[in-house]
Amino acid sequence: MVLKDVAKNERKKLYFDLICGVICSVTALTGIIVVTIMYGITDMVGWLTGLIFLILYLVLSLLLVCYGLYTKWKEKNFDENAPRKDLKPPIVS
Repeated sequence: MVLKDVAKNERKKLYFDLICGVICSVTALTGIIVVTIMYGITDMVGWLTGLIFLILYLVLSLLLVCYGLYTKWKEKNFDENAPRKDLKPPIVS
């Protein structure tokens, strides 16, 4: 039981970090879009580099959140007391 509690706390920390990452990425993308609309693009290479990095960071964060939710669902539906199938030894002739 102690190991399950430790693992659960680790997952909570991971979810918190991932959610913070998504929030940071979305606010940064919003900032880039707002600054672009207000002031225009002065350095195209820097703007594209920042935009691509933040979009990829947002996608990675969302994929990790989805993976975390999937593993949580899989763990919730895992039944430790499921009947075991008896194994039969191979026939040796």
